[in-house]
Amino acid sequence: MDPVNALIDQDKRLGTVTRVSAASIELTVPLALAASGQRGLARGATGDFVFIDCDKECILGRITEVAIPDRQRPGLERQMESEVIAEPQGRAQLLATVSKTTHKVTRGINVKPRVGDGVFLADGSALATAIQEALQGEMEPGQTERLLVNLGRLSGITDSFIAMPPEKLFGRHCGVFGATGGGKSWTLSKLLNEIVRLKGKCILFDPTGEFQGKVSGATEFSFSQATEKQPLAHFPYKKLSEVDLYALLTPSAQAQGPNLRSAIKSLRLVSALRKEPYRYRMEKVAGDHQQFYITENAFVEVRRSGVIRKAGKSRNAVSLALIALTSEMDSHHCDFDVRLLSDQIREECVKQYTNDEMGNYGQHDDFLLGNCNSLNVRIENYLSSPEMRCLFSDDGVDICAVLDEFITDPNQHALVLSFEHVSYKYNTRELLLNSLGRYLLGLARKNTFQNQPLVCFLDEAHQFIGRSIGDDANQVSLDAFGLIAKEGRKYGLTTAIATQRPRDVPSDVLSQLGTLFVHRLTNDRDRETIERACGDLDRDAAAFIPSLAQGEAIVVGPELPAPLPILIDSPEKGQQPSSHGPRYQAFWG
Repeated sequence: MDPVNALIDQDKRLGTVTRVSAASIELTVPLALAASGQRGLARGATGDFVFIDCDKECILGRITEVAIPDRQRPGLERQMESEVIAEPQGRAQLLATVSKTTHKVTRGINVKPRVGDGVFLADGSALATAIQEALQGEMEPGQTERLLVNLGRLSGITDSFIAMPPEKLFGRHCGVFGATGGGKSWTLSKLLNEIVRLKGKCILFDPTGEFQGKVSGATEFSFSQATEKQPLAHFPYKKLSEVDLYALLTPSAQAQGPNLRSAIKSLRLVSALRKEPYRYRMEKVAGDHQQFYITENAFVEVRRSGVIRKAGKSRNAVSLALIALTSEMDSHHCDFDVRLLSDQIREECVKQYTNDEMGNYGQHDDFLLGNCNSLNVRIENYLSSPEMRCLFSDDGVDICAVLDEFITDPNQHALVLSFEHVSYKYNTRELLLNSLGRYLLGLARKNTFQNQPLVCFLDEAHQFIGRSIGDDANQVSLDAFGLIAKEGRKYGLTTAIATQRPRDVPSDVLSQLGTLFVHRLTNDRDRETIERACGDLDRDAAAFIPSLAQGEAIVVGPELPAPLPILIDSPEKGQQPSSHGPRYQAFWG
């Protein structure tokens, strides 16, 4: 067959256009009937790709419905054993325009079909080649070969392999959706290992541990509990946001909140005063306490433990020091010794005045201390709790240092961080992941990823995105990955979220996702959510979603000429996630 005319093969004619609407056509499909003993000769089934011949251009379509006219249905059963007299009719969704001469595929319908136009079954290799050409990006200067992420093949068409350049796949963020058993985890594994093959950089946040050892050459760490292949890591609490700490401790607005704020200021003041060279004259007194003279006679006393003593001491000296050291203390992180927080809160529980000497703090206020007791108990509980070990313990490696090394090391391409052993108690998982996302976003805003783009994969995203922690007075939205989706692209930081419950992902995050892999979804609300999030996925295309095979996905995105049903390549045996269900046969009976 001549390559110029390869799109249209007269031997594959299906029928003729009989009705044209804005987004679809109706056509005759005379060979669609599976007559007795001739099923293998039938041609034109739901899901088949077709070309509509419109003179100089073709319209790519997909059959969404095939039916026998109502008037011919009553006698159909009686005729099945003899010569059938029936005229099957079909409906096809219009997807894209294809040039006959260049085979270039463009989004939209540039030429409208007419009644009487011929409809032909799409040749698999010609269709795949045309789509592949449409997906090719611009080559960088000095580059001899395009980098392509291999995805799989068009469903139902052999030799129709599809690959996309990473900038078109991940450049506008990516979403992978699918119910349990639909192939979502295998698609994630495929994408991760393709990035490694292309020597890119990716981080996987693995909530279940099913990707342990499944990403080729990945560096792996686990929070809260080490495993054989994943050493222990912790997130340094000094990089937590102060707002996170408030959400965790939930201080009351009347007494606990003001004293917590004062205690944090005091501990920051200690760090500033002790920073060498000393800005103020320091004298040691009995018990190894330190006195920093802010004026000639007024000083701030720091106990040997590292807390500021306030009862009976100069309030003026503390105020002057706080004003003078404002720039050094300006921070929204918990960059102080949190282990001293409860002791400093006790020091803050003093009367704010004294009748004996003006400008000094009064003595301890037992009523105020009683009000702050429950706050101190919570602080001590969190610091000693095994559930919060990943945040307030120094056990294991500093994950921020690991991230910094991973980003700068050209030989590291994948990092897997397992949350399998992180507790659900105290919202630890959500707080930890949000803090990691915020740290990466902070690096992105410093242009860390401009010359080394990074893709962050978040599995089970519905557990983390769009949630908040804390009470009404100290509520914190877990918005780090939402912010990455909204602004990370311009910094070279993109995200790929995977979930079986897209309805639980905020609409403002979904609207930022460019390429979507939609596996089988059976819940009506989930499908409606996907339809609203993606204008390219209309009702006709969405109708295929509940019946998609395992590993099959409809891939939609602004860089694709049309929604494409793709059978995603299975990961290699050693890269298949451990996502099986309960093994009843192995352990019952």
